[in-house]
Amino acid sequence: MTDARIDALPIRLKIGWASGAFGIALLFNGIGALVFFYMIGILKIEPALAGSLIFVVKLLGAFTDASAGAWSDRIQSPRGRRRPFLFWGAFICAASFAMIFTAPVFTHMWATAAYVFAGLCLFSLGYSVYNVPYLAMPAEMTDSYHERSSIHSYRMIFVTLGGFVAASLAPAALEELGKTQRSSYAIMGATVAALMLIALLAAYYSTSSARFTKQGTAKLAIGKDFAEIFRNRHFMRLIGVKFMQLTAIQCTQASMLFFFVQSLQLKLTVMVPLGLAMSVSTIISAPLLVKFSKVYGKRAAYFVASTIYVIYCFSWLLAAPHEPIWAIVLRGLIVGVAATGNVLLAMSMLTDIINFDARQTGQRREGSYTAVYTFVEKLTGAMGPLLVGTMLSLAGFNNKLPPDVPQSGDVTSALLLTTAILPGVLGLVAMLILSGYRLRQEDIEETA
Repeated sequence: MTDARIDALPIRLKIGWASGAFGIALLFNGIGALVFFYMIGILKIEPALAGSLIFVVKLLGAFTDASAGAWSDRIQSPRGRRRPFLFWGAFICAASFAMIFTAPVFTHMWATAAYVFAGLCLFSLGYSVYNVPYLAMPAEMTDSYHERSSIHSYRMIFVTLGGFVAASLAPAALEELGKTQRSSYAIMGATVAALMLIALLAAYYSTSSARFTKQGTAKLAIGKDFAEIFRNRHFMRLIGVKFMQLTAIQCTQASMLFFFVQSLQLKLTVMVPLGLAMSVSTIISAPLLVKFSKVYGKRAAYFVASTIYVIYCFSWLLAAPHEPIWAIVLRGLIVGVAATGNVLLAMSMLTDIINFDARQTGQRREGSYTAVYTFVEKLTGAMGPLLVGTMLSLAGFNNKLPPDVPQSGDVTSALLLTTAILPGVLGLVAMLILSGYRLRQEDIEETA
């Protein structure tokens, strides 16, 4: 068994690497929480079309993720196989965010949609170039089973802070600047893009001393690499869990702002207490879940977090117009624990699977594994807005009206379905899949 004291990484290295998650969280949550609302309510793009554009763009990530992952597995660089991607990806990510939220409104809706589509394509490219190699790094940085959880606990803190800025402070700023004014989104977009660039580059420069591995002597074709990955039953079960959970999360995220202003008749400033409660809960629960997983195992800790997430989803069925702030805050505290477990433990289990595969086969396929994992993120990120957009269009949502003007009861029902019911059911399916996960610490260490 590896001595955790010997294999422990310096805290400054953990913080340095994790700082990149702040920038990625700004990008991912900013697009996930705001772009659908922005496209429909501000740019006046039809809901079904907006959802379809996001769907198509994120499916393109299948190619960019696979290419970035396989390329970062094979590249030879004195800076490591992954870090060069972090440098160039930082600029692409920041540029894409600024481009999307400073979009001009053309006379014809299709011209506006085409411009946003180009910005979303750039977002997809930047996310792949940066995030796939970035998430592959912890599997190379340490061989310790529990140290990998520790690394991701630091990442979880930065994910939480980035998510709070993008999904809570940004909507609140838009409320104050004027949530129906295009100029407000341009100011927000440029500001967030600058913060994003600083955080993404910080991770690049602060990981110069990180350990990195080299590819095995046997050279496999990319197609064979991915074929081997898809035969890994531990990985496929983890992917099944994440597919269900992320689809649920993306549905909620795409519909949440509409749910608040339409169904609950609240201002976007309510996102601040919700996000603050979630952030505090996440930061407190991250080390506690790591300790819990050391005693009871990662699967058990993940199962607890998944159960809490299902409770959170169904709790929105009890919400009513002008929901009190204390109820919003309580939900934030609950979902903070769930989000911590769903992100931290899933990523820790992913790095376990990668190292288990490397010790069995002699091949280092961190990038390829991470590419498939992040593609599932994109696929679910595509399905969420598509489902919500389709439901809103079928319910007769009028995008010509300001986004906070109450609409029909059918719209309210559609939002309740996509915010609470469907995510809760998907969360239950994820728990069923997770119950069959069998990879343990002993299995990994016995292969060493």
